Amino acid sequence: MDAPHTMGGYQWLIVSFSTPSLISYHGSGAIKEIPGELQRRGYKKIFVCSDPDLVKFGVTAKVTDELDAAGIAWSLYSEIKPNPTIQNVKDGVEAFKAAEADAIVTIGGGSSMDTAKAIGIIINNPEFADVRSLEGVAPTKNLSLIHISEPTRP
Repeated sequence: MDAPHTMGGYQWLIVSFSTPSLISYHGSGAIKEIPGELQRRGYKKIFVCSDPDLVKFGVTAKVTDELDAAGIAWSLYSEIKPNPTIQNVKDGVEAFKAAEADAIVTIGGGSSMDTAKAIGIIINNPEFADVRSLEGVAPTKNLSLIHISEPTRP
């Protein structure tokens, strides 16, 4: 893993793909990096987004077990459909608020990641709560909430 770099006033951790509010880990052992990444950044309560099948087959537990072992509190949102709906995102925003979380970790493919990205943007830009206004290039004023993803597809 490369050392953090500073660019444009933001610290970037180059692992595979990174932006100021998204860190995406890939490769063998990547899951074990997540708790340390969260702790280094001072996050205390994690909103875990994953789809129901990954929960059912124990894939999500590989990440939540690491959070448990590190003593990091988390809440699960798994009501994500293939080709997520606007309602999936709205329900996720409400679940995030109810969880009183401060960061998002996503396990899954495009549906989970797209839902989590929209939740993270809306939490920091509530004027986009209708979800539909995020289509295309949305003129958000604030960065998305921090979002660490563990893709299940290459």
